[in-house]
Amino acid sequence: MPPRRLLSTLAAIAALGAPALLAGCSHDPPPVEQSGPRTADVAALVQRTLSARAASLREGDRARFRRTLARTDRAFLAEQRVYYDNLATLPLGELAFEVLPETIVPAADPGDPDNPDGSGDYWAEVLTTVRLQGYDAAAVRTRDRFRFTPTPDGRRLVVASTTDADWEQANPGNAQPWDLGPIEVLERAGVLGIFDDSTRRDAGRVLDAVAAGRSEVRDVLGPGAAGDAAGNSAADGAGVVVYALTDPTFLHGLAGQTVGDADRADGLSIVVPSDARDPDAPVASYRIFLNPRVLAQPDGVLGRLVRHELTHVALRGRGLGAPLWLSEGIAEYVSVQAVDRSRRGVNDDALRVAASAVDLPGAAEFAGPDATGWYAVSWWVCEYVAGNHGEQALLMLLDRTATGTGTDAALREVLGLSSRELVQRGVALLQATYGA
Repeated sequence: MPPRRLLSTLAAIAALGAPALLAGCSHDPPPVEQSGPRTADVAALVQRTLSARAASLREGDRARFRRTLARTDRAFLAEQRVYYDNLATLPLGELAFEVLPETIVPAADPGDPDNPDGSGDYWAEVLTTVRLQGYDAAAVRTRDRFRFTPTPDGRRLVVASTTDADWEQANPGNAQPWDLGPIEVLERAGVLGIFDDSTRRDAGRVLDAVAAGRSEVRDVLGPGAAGDAAGNSAADGAGVVVYALTDPTFLHGLAGQTVGDADRADGLSIVVPSDARDPDAPVASYRIFLNPRVLAQPDGVLGRLVRHELTHVALRGRGLGAPLWLSEGIAEYVSVQAVDRSRRGVNDDALRVAASAVDLPGAAEFAGPDATGWYAVSWWVCEYVAGNHGEQALLMLLDRTATGTGTDAALREVLGLSSRELVQRGVALLQATYGA
């Protein structure tokens, strides 16, 4: 980008009334430093564009949204049309974009001998804030990296790209489904479903299963199951977001944040922090992901899977820190309570794993090839606890182990058993039930 356009850009800042410049004594345009425009000046122009972008999306002003975009790349404009359409279907309670000034850097243009250190474009990280009305207890803040380019008259910096593949690879987990491609959004009875063209035909079944599952989970766990001050878990009235998406990009972004291989999972409950980079930030919401392959299963199988994931959502942070055999065992236990006992089956793998079980499973077992069998063992351990000590004993164990009490100490305190004794009794009940 020729230097004269950069001068024009800087001169335009004063005309636009950027707050960073109004604090000065002179009404003249700011000086050009040897290294180029001041970061504060560039940040002011970038933020003006981002604020207009957010306002246009909140207000449904497509023409204003287009004015925040560079017009030179047809593929980029097509992507942005999809993004606009996606957000128009979401129940947005809050939406904002904020440039992080310390991340602004010139976009190098080595091919221009007159300006090898910068093309007039800038890269910058952008903080995106989104809150889904009725579904998020707090706004969700994620980061992305945008490229900004001057308009032909040099008076504005507009968005030229929202994709930096290298940055995204180094910073996974920031993209949301509405960032990645066309989505279909449907809402019913406190359930927000995010689908695509391939899963849209099953949307009704999914929404029905989740809506029914919320009541069924509440019947087992009771009100206030989340055990936190917010009192807005899925079991207590807050809405639930469920994803059923064919494109694996979103799921791959969760790598390292799930137990085992996310691609192998039929369903996942997703903890959505209000800011993934702040370990002290509160959880904004808990969402559910359903692998599209389960949509081909009968309603009973789909319903059981949904209840399993809804149990995690309903318990919210109460189970964070608890051993997997307990949190997954409770979810399995709750998921089958709406199923007639004669139809609560286990497969041969479960019976084989149970026959060799000498202690409660850990993370390695749940991530391994016999994970299905260990889910069944954990379920029947919880069946034994609920049947002999009451369902409240399961929640007592959850509270004890989640707050740092060791498994053996918690089991001794609540049940008077060791982990080996407990797994033996759970396995014996499983084997007696299925005649193994």
